[in-house]
Amino acid sequence: MRNKALLAYSGPKTPNLVYKLEEFASLVEVAGFEVSELVTQYGRADSRFYLGAGKAREVASKDFDIFIAYHSLTPLQVFNLERLFKRRVVDRVFVILVIFERRAGSIESKLQIELARLRYELPKVKEYLRRAKMGEQLGFLGAGEYVIDSYYRHMVRRISSIKKRLEEAKKGRIMHIKKRKEAGVPEVVLTGYTSAGKTTLFNRLVSENKIVDGRPFATLETYSRALDIWGKRVVLTDTIGFIDDLPPVLIESFHSTLQEIIDADRILLVIDGSEPYEEVARKISTSVRTLGEVGVDRSKIIPIVNKVDKIRLEELRNLRKVLEKYFTWFVPVSALTGFGIEALKAVLFFQVPGYTIVRASGDGNPVGLRVGDVVFVPVKE
Repeated sequence: MRNKALLAYSGPKTPNLVYKLEEFASLVEVAGFEVSELVTQYGRADSRFYLGAGKAREVASKDFDIFIAYHSLTPLQVFNLERLFKRRVVDRVFVILVIFERRAGSIESKLQIELARLRYELPKVKEYLRRAKMGEQLGFLGAGEYVIDSYYRHMVRRISSIKKRLEEAKKGRIMHIKKRKEAGVPEVVLTGYTSAGKTTLFNRLVSENKIVDGRPFATLETYSRALDIWGKRVVLTDTIGFIDDLPPVLIESFHSTLQEIIDADRILLVIDGSEPYEEVARKISTSVRTLGEVGVDRSKIIPIVNKVDKIRLEELRNLRKVLEKYFTWFVPVSALTGFGIEALKAVLFFQVPGYTIVRASGDGNPVGLRVGDVVFVPVKE
């Protein structure tokens, strides 16, 4: 079965646009589509057809099965393009949702993705319903007024039901975080741009074997394990990666995952140092901006430059110029080879709060400790 996708970008010609479009094409391929062509048009997107009317008519004659726009399309743009193309029209948000649906594992992440999809589809279904009531022909995805109205009401009910279930899951997560803090065990969260190597680093630190495939969004739900750093016990959590122009509907749906980052004691911001400087700068900017939007204090962030086994020492030094806009220092590591992991542990040893250092006395010593031994004791909140 053919699944040829024609990609389109209509917007400003920014300096890093080539990287954004390469990432766009990569996402489409991961979602299971065959990229046949990428059409670009610089300037302001047309309010009716996304592309200009002339360009849209030119595209209509091309050979493709599905049209995918880089930016989020309005219901009017989808309606007009589907009527012109007689083929399915979606946008980059839809592509990300397809990837999420394929990779979701836990019940909570599946509910989050279903909620995101329903919120994504609701405005379009509402527009189709409005047009059906006006007696308009609905084109490629046409259906009767009764069918659309019934589906719309089902979507509204389902959104309400999912939000209630996710609220219960959120309460459970908050209770879990509260108990952990009361026990005095700090949490360190791995985050960063998608495909930066977060899960590989997680595996290296806690000796796990979580699946790593190098493609976007391999991790969709939080995953925690205990990490012992020379007597200091912390909880290390792997989380979902960021991406440029992440749609608000996805940020809202993954609020519980972001809450894990907000409540963490320290955040390891993993950066792929093997990419071109322009890409490193773009992805750091996206990650720092996203963390700032959800209320993360930058003082809790520990920048980690990963994949240094793929670059020369001089290139690593030059990366400092890219990072110094946001951070005064960073930890270079290779999660794949293990380079820098002990140095990272040393940083965590001194940076992670939640412990006090005491010397064992002669009274009430735990079994096996001698007077004068240094031990780390959790500080309960």
